[in-house]
Amino acid sequence: MPTKSKQESGGTPKSAPAPAGTATAPAEKVALPAPSIHALSASLVAPAPQVIATLPAGTRPLGLATSPLGPPLAFAASQASGTVSILDTGTLTISTPAAPLTAPAGVSLTPDNVYLYVANSGGNSVSVVQRNLFAVTNTIGVGKSPFGIQVGPDGLFAYVANQDSNTVSVISTVTRAVVATIPVGLKPTWVVTAPNDLEVYVTNQGGSSVSVISTVTNTVVATVPGLSAPYGAAITTDSKYLYVANSTANTVSVISTATRTITATIPVGTAPWGVTVTPDNSHVYVANNGSDNVSYIDTTTNTVSNTISVGHQPTGVGVAASGLTAYVSNSGANTVTVLALINMISPAAGPEAGGNIVTITGTNLNGTTAVRFGQVPGTIMANTPAQILVVAPPGVGVAQLTVTTPGGTSNPKPYVYSPGGTLESLSPDAGPTPGRNIINIHGNKLGTATQVRFGPTPAVPTVVSDQLITVTVPPAAAPGLVPVTVTTAGGATPGTITYAYIDPPFLSTLSPSTGPVAGGNVINLYGLNLSTTDSVTFNGVLVQYSVQSDTVLTVVVPPNPAAGTAAVTVRTASGTTTLPAVYTYA
Repeated sequence: MPTKSKQESGGTPKSAPAPAGTATAPAEKVALPAPSIHALSASLVAPAPQVIATLPAGTRPLGLATSPLGPPLAFAASQASGTVSILDTGTLTISTPAAPLTAPAGVSLTPDNVYLYVANSGGNSVSVVQRNLFAVTNTIGVGKSPFGIQVGPDGLFAYVANQDSNTVSVISTVTRAVVATIPVGLKPTWVVTAPNDLEVYVTNQGGSSVSVISTVTNTVVATVPGLSAPYGAAITTDSKYLYVANSTANTVSVISTATRTITATIPVGTAPWGVTVTPDNSHVYVANNGSDNVSYIDTTTNTVSNTISVGHQPTGVGVAASGLTAYVSNSGANTVTVLALINMISPAAGPEAGGNIVTITGTNLNGTTAVRFGQVPGTIMANTPAQILVVAPPGVGVAQLTVTTPGGTSNPKPYVYSPGGTLESLSPDAGPTPGRNIINIHGNKLGTATQVRFGPTPAVPTVVSDQLITVTVPPAAAPGLVPVTVTTAGGATPGTITYAYIDPPFLSTLSPSTGPVAGGNVINLYGLNLSTTDSVTFNGVLVQYSVQSDTVLTVVVPPNPAAGTAAVTVRTASGTTTLPAVYTYA
């Protein structure tokens, strides 16, 4: 094979020296290209993701996760090198720290962005890794060949699929121990937790099905058949649709989580593996392991709108919180491909106080000297030729965002400063410690709500109007009061609205426990967690009552048709309790 010259191989050729006595012309100034953050001219055509970088990432990177908070980071579990590669998505650089991991296959972050949970496929264990220090704090034994792993949205439990045990291990992130082992289908591979925290979905590669697990009972409550060696899966943020990659059929199945049926089948590339949904639910990325590309699915039509070539044997895929950048782990090339939607900003609105991070994508953005929101400069955090991360300054109304580089100033894009929302009340404002009940949140300017936090625990709301949102309450580690905040385009709501987590009620005894058939006598009920009582019945008949304390209720006994016994039931915000045949009518 002929040897390439330095110029052909990408080097910079040196000019031959000028003969002695020869005058040299002054070097011409090279005009730098102007930066651009233009939108597409055809506004009805969705922008296509473009490859903006390919970076080395250990050996055989498989599962991939992105950070939900803070600095935009991506993490690739590199199975053959026993490491997790960390991709700084702002600077587009990767570090691959050594760690005592054993063939890691899957990785997931806690919602607070503090810990990584890594499935060690070769060690039958899960490692808990402190993200900032990359220090392994715990190693937890699970089933055989753990692969897919995901921490639930409440951050209290992690779920891991054990391929060679046909089980899912449930790990408490509080005790760092397995609290349940759930039999599922053959060769479970991928795990998806629903954002509403009600169910967990497991792809059974050997059983061509998906197991549906209730997070309340930690049991399989349904099985969805009709798949074809399913591998990866992802769910929409409203928990309504599950997208599953059929690795041997070269398709993606769309499953309705309400009916647990397949509602659409989408042809994609060869041997699809990893799947992820964009934060706005508009698109799905699918890594096609056999055709070295990614399918970009439009969820409104359930068709592939673009196909992007990436590295060899792509496996895992994830998308940044901004929705503008996606990452693909290429197991056969030992790389991560970075994709971006060009000529966009996200978010396009933010709080009047500023301080939020805005991602800008475009062309010729290298060497950016200023990003201005109107006339006010933001603080640049990171800058590459195709992407800028900038902290927005304070402002009001609509500001025209521009980027300035040595080549000039870009076209403007509108950025909206949104007033913050306020909270007025919760209904109900208390519920069971295990959560999973639905409440209403009343307030103002809530129409752009994207997250509700119960203390540190996030939940995904449903916007009903600018004054009302609903949300499924996440579980809590213990009973007690927690502050409730809602994040909108205008930032997190202020105030001191609280929600009470309450353990289920318990009745122990009555005093006195006998009385006349005519009723009308007053007695006390004793138990625990009774302060939110909203009804008391004797044999199903509602009675008058008053709450004396969390352990004592006073009730007026109703009449009874004849002598005999009565069951007493107390209902509270966290459940019901019944003592059968506990009161005697004499």
